[in-house]
Amino acid sequence: MFYRHSQHAYPDCDLVSGNKIKDIIGVTAPAISKAKLNGRIDTFENSEGKECFHREITPKQFFNKRDRRHITTPTRAQMASGFDNMTAQAVAHRREFDVGLGTPPPSVGDGDPFDLGEALAERADLATSKAQKEFYQAKLMKLKSDEMEGRLVPKQQAAIAAYQLGANIQDKIMTVYARLAPEVVGYFKEAMSNAGVDADKITAVTAGADHAVGEKIRKACLAALRDLTEKTEENILDG
Repeated sequence: MFYRHSQHAYPDCDLVSGNKIKDIIGVTAPAISKAKLNGRIDTFENSEGKECFHREITPKQFFNKRDRRHITTPTRAQMASGFDNMTAQAVAHRREFDVGLGTPPPSVGDGDPFDLGEALAERADLATSKAQKEFYQAKLMKLKSDEMEGRLVPKQQAAIAAYQLGANIQDKIMTVYARLAPEVVGYFKEAMSNAGVDADKITAVTAGADHAVGEKIRKACLAALRDLTEKTEENILDG
């Protein structure tokens, strides 16, 4: 924001030009122009009607509103302190390494090597967290898309449908014996009759056979259902 001379109380000695503020912050002139255009830093009119920057407020605004996610290269001040691209990227998320105002960065002295171990580890953790967040956001968007297109149904609705299907299957299986037992017994009665077995003997032999055969079929069906209900995701395809 641009403040007219009547809108602030800063003396001219605190107001500096763009060339001066870039040296104070330790960046290039285009970086200052871009920050001003984006509204990251304010400007102030001096007593002569010139648009200026504040020697203390502007550097704070520049670093406080900096987009640290896209830092790929060091500032001029960081380069002067020995930063390379990797160093700048590794410490981009740490405000104490915002070098400016002629102040050397922490842990960096004349001729002292800069240990990136901790900073790079923190940077990697942040990158991993960001990647995980983007992955889950993409997964959520996919689920919402599937739901809108009818490929995804609510979990409760699916559970109800699955329960009803299972109940229908169970009813059909558990009533098989009532139909199948008489057919099995009838088959053997016919076979014995064709073999010339006396009708009285056939009746005596098969007396109660419908119930006995039906019970065996019912128990076999019950065992099969119990085996299926005890299956898990790990062994559902096992024989």
